[in-house]
Amino acid sequence: MLLFFKIIKFPVDFIITFVCWFYFISGYLLFYLPALFLLKPFIRDKEAMFQNVSQIFYRGFFFLIKISTPGLIIKVDKEVSGIRSAVVISNHRSYLDPIMLISIFPRQKTIVKGVFFRFPILRWVMKSSGYIPFALSGEFKYMMIEGMQGMSAFLEKGGVLFIFPEGKRSRDGGLGKFQKGAFSIAGKCNVPVELIYIHNTDRLFVPGKFFFNTCVKNTITVERLGTIMPDHETQKGARELRDKAFQMYAQRMKDDGTA
Repeated sequence: MLLFFKIIKFPVDFIITFVCWFYFISGYLLFYLPALFLLKPFIRDKEAMFQNVSQIFYRGFFFLIKISTPGLIIKVDKEVSGIRSAVVISNHRSYLDPIMLISIFPRQKTIVKGVFFRFPILRWVMKSSGYIPFALSGEFKYMMIEGMQGMSAFLEKGGVLFIFPEGKRSRDGGLGKFQKGAFSIAGKCNVPVELIYIHNTDRLFVPGKFFFNTCVKNTITVERLGTIMPDHETQKGARELRDKAFQMYAQRMKDDGTA
């Protein structure tokens, strides 16, 4: 019986993965990039346009995954969709997590590894979208500084900066050590830190695997854990806020049995 399931499962996983990545690659080349090139001369706020087109594109990607994968349910809390003017942090279990957040927020920025800015097309898209490279030296360091200079104004207008405080994807579903950068930014910009919990994206796109895991019942949820507001009167530091956020995530993971 197990062998029969594996024989049936492989072609299903392959077909659905192929269809989804075909949408991603062909859509990127035939819709996403052309839309950006064609609309750019006519739009005053080009950064907002890039971000809005990104949201539409990735919403289409998840819609395709949802309708083509038997037994898959995707639930995003309304409280999450309504977040504005905040630094958003999230746990990170899958490569799907960043594009999931892009698909939720119409105005979004994030901090990405500087290496992605070495590819000309990706660099153009990410820089035009206001995304910020993380680099401690070289030319990308100055791009990072430049990107952070306009962060307060971006957040005041309703934008969202999302960051994965673990710094990298968890391969075993556990919770890694939090960095304090997101909390420092929130303090400097005087905006709240919104805690988002993403669950089960790693069941769909298993770390170390290429094909989507499509033949299992799975519910992906994106929920709001709470809000942490920097308090300048009590001078709570970024480390204290980081530790509080870590404890909230650790408790949530303990509650759902993944800790």
